[in-house]
Amino acid sequence: MLVKTREAFSPYFNYGLVPLAKGEEVSGALALFLLETGSAVDPVDDDAKAWRPPGHEEPEPEIPAELDIEASAAAVLAWVGDDPERAAEALAAEQAKDKPRSTLVKQLEKAAAVEPVEE
Repeated sequence: MLVKTREAFSPYFNYGLVPLAKGEEVSGALALFLLETGSAVDPVDDDAKAWRPPGHEEPEPEIPAELDIEASAAAVLAWVGDDPERAAEALAAEQAKDKPRSTLVKQLEKAAAVEPVEE
């Protein structure tokens, strides 16, 4: 784990003060300690960039109130959720398109509990 200081400071670590200069790179247990305590440091390597405080949750993507049938299949399915009525609405809108997405249609039919249309 590697972090870089944004300012000069001296944290109390391992039973003593550790003087750090602005722009100094710090690794190992001290780097983790600085991240955990919210010190003025920036992550440098992948481990430090991936670190999150305990209990930190990634924000849930915001689901729009209205259906956007031109959105990605994942966005349409997120809008549908577990609601069969929304699934039926999205299915009708997708099937009304010039080129409906067959995989999305199948997933929406399943979510809406509708029998698939034979082609």
